[in-house]
Amino acid sequence: MTDVRDLIDYDTPYDYAELLERAGATRDSARCTLCGLDSEPLPPARLTVIKYRQSGSERGSSRLYCALHLAAWRDDARSSRRPGRRGAEAPSHEICPTCFMQMPLTGGCPQCD
Repeated sequence: MTDVRDLIDYDTPYDYAELLERAGATRDSARCTLCGLDSEPLPPARLTVIKYRQSGSERGSSRLYCALHLAAWRDDARSSRRPGRRGAEAPSHEICPTCFMQMPLTGGCPQCD
């Protein structure tokens, strides 16, 4: 059996039922990753799978989303380009005008003080 992660790109939503069909696999039901194990199992046609990069794994990891959580993921992706998934800008550092050393973010030059 083919791992479904081999068939999809990173950070892109895919219909889980269609993906299982492409992989030649069958599944009666599955649970949304965010709803958890206490939630009601859903048919694959009502789930979406998204693959994420994961350190230590060439294939990454995948998560299943119900319609409610997929909508929240899309809203988050549109509004803020998924914070925490991309590198943040480095803080700007000040240079001491006396000794020309880089000052810490807390302020005050440790060389001159």
